[in-house]
Amino acid sequence: MQANNSIKRSLGISVITQYIELAINFVGVMILARIITSEQIGIYSVAAFLMLLLHVFRDFGVAKYIIQEPDLTRERMRSALGAAMLLAGGVALIMYLLRYPVAKFYGEPQLADIMTVMALSFALTPIGSVVNSIYRRNMELKKVAVVRLSSVLASNLASVFLALDGHGAMSLAWANLANIVTFGFVAALISQGSVPLVPSFRRLREVLHFGSIASLGTLANVGGNNSAEVIIGKMLSLEAAGYFSRGNGMVQMFKNLVASAVQPLILPYFAALRRNSGDIVQPYRMAIAYLTGFTWPFFGVLAVLALPAVRTLYGPNWDASVPLVQILCIAGALSMLNMFAGDVMIANGHIKGFTRLQLSTQPLRVVVLIVAGTFGLFEMAIATAVYEGLLFAISSRALHRTSGISLSAVISATGRSAMVAVFSALGPALVMLFGSSLDAPLVLSLLGGIAAFAGWVGGVFWFRHPIREHLLHASQWLTSRILPGS
Repeated sequence: MQANNSIKRSLGISVITQYIELAINFVGVMILARIITSEQIGIYSVAAFLMLLLHVFRDFGVAKYIIQEPDLTRERMRSALGAAMLLAGGVALIMYLLRYPVAKFYGEPQLADIMTVMALSFALTPIGSVVNSIYRRNMELKKVAVVRLSSVLASNLASVFLALDGHGAMSLAWANLANIVTFGFVAALISQGSVPLVPSFRRLREVLHFGSIASLGTLANVGGNNSAEVIIGKMLSLEAAGYFSRGNGMVQMFKNLVASAVQPLILPYFAALRRNSGDIVQPYRMAIAYLTGFTWPFFGVLAVLALPAVRTLYGPNWDASVPLVQILCIAGALSMLNMFAGDVMIANGHIKGFTRLQLSTQPLRVVVLIVAGTFGLFEMAIATAVYEGLLFAISSRALHRTSGISLSAVISATGRSAMVAVFSALGPALVMLFGSSLDAPLVLSLLGGIAAFAGWVGGVFWFRHPIREHLLHASQWLTSRILPGS
């Protein structure tokens, strides 16, 4: 019982941290969207993609090594720090040397300045990354929360003030540096000497060997997931990349609002199931049912309310993102079917199979996007949705082969969620139909959100979705607290 309570407290801290961080970023994005132009966002998105790609080599599984190592001595901690410093220094040098070729490739001189700041950011990451990984290993999630929230607050404050001062895309680069410096400083400050800050290289081979396989799959995943803006920036324009980035950012932001609270549980949960009974098919079906029961209604509602939502968050200058948001909501809904597949494969002991899956499917994403880019921006959004459908079909075969979970088992788990999504979208559709002449995006968003929630609750009960039982328990708990004698 005490262990369960400890896990619940840890998860509670993690969820609260994620949502506060999301709220801070949410406010920051709303402000920046009214200050920085779509072209400036597109310029930074190209550089950010390269940073994410190189980030895989900078980390190279060092954080995972720290978290999973059974006997993490101070010598191994120091070796992990040494490995992180060597990798970060090498990646920073690569980023610095690439600054002018990349700027010339895109015909945008400002990219060179942005990448110079990003190179400095890379060089300063190791201490914060290693110390925070040790906190995560020890389940010191309060310290993790302090580090994360301090850095994200510093980043958003820096970006807003610098953008107001007219620094454009450079304000985002300096904000990223502020994030990393704050992250490392706060992490080291609260360690109080419990974590060694002097590197060692005695066990360097051991650290790097562990991360080699996992890093291949991570590299393919990061490269594929963040390739759209880079392809759009080259094939269409940096302004188009900015519109796509904002539209996709809105979908991902709200997707994370629901999914980020669930994702950390999946790998340990299914690993425990495998150790105890080996039966994971029915729990996986239930996990998909719960996930789609929350997320599919959301994506349906966001697609209907895309216009007032975009204008509320970003302003009317970003109306070109509205049709992209609507199509990307379809892509987001399809991605939910595949969200847990990788974690289940890893939990079932098939990390090499998961890596092979990433190496085979992510290049497919790039090919699909390049083909769509010859037609236009809207077609690239459609291509994103098409790819998510293809990925689900391909990964389902791998999941069935490694874990015994069939395609039909997953699809059959989503029937009630689809009906709940339809119920949820009916109210917002009526709001948009009768309020189309109302030039008040915030009012339309609020009215649509209220109608959506009512439709969601009604759909959950009408179709007897598994979420229904949890809503009943929650209402009973609230009633007992509000009316103790009832």
